[in-house]
Amino acid sequence: METKTYTTIDLRRSMGEILDRTRIAGEAAAITRKGKTLAYLVPADWFEQVNALPVEGDDRSHAA
Repeated sequence: METKTYTTIDLRRSMGEILDRTRIAGEAAAITRKGKTLAYLVPADWFEQVNALPVEGDDRSHAA
């Protein structure tokens, strides 16, 4: 997955376009401020798949 980089100003000016590129084209986006990465914007299905994976050593699945 190719990651595009946008500043916080880019995000404010073009949020709809950036969200569409992420959702439709599946492009990840790095959001930066003053040259530092603050966050990554990834397609929802990718995020949901990653969160569904079991974490090694995670005992929550045995709770209850």
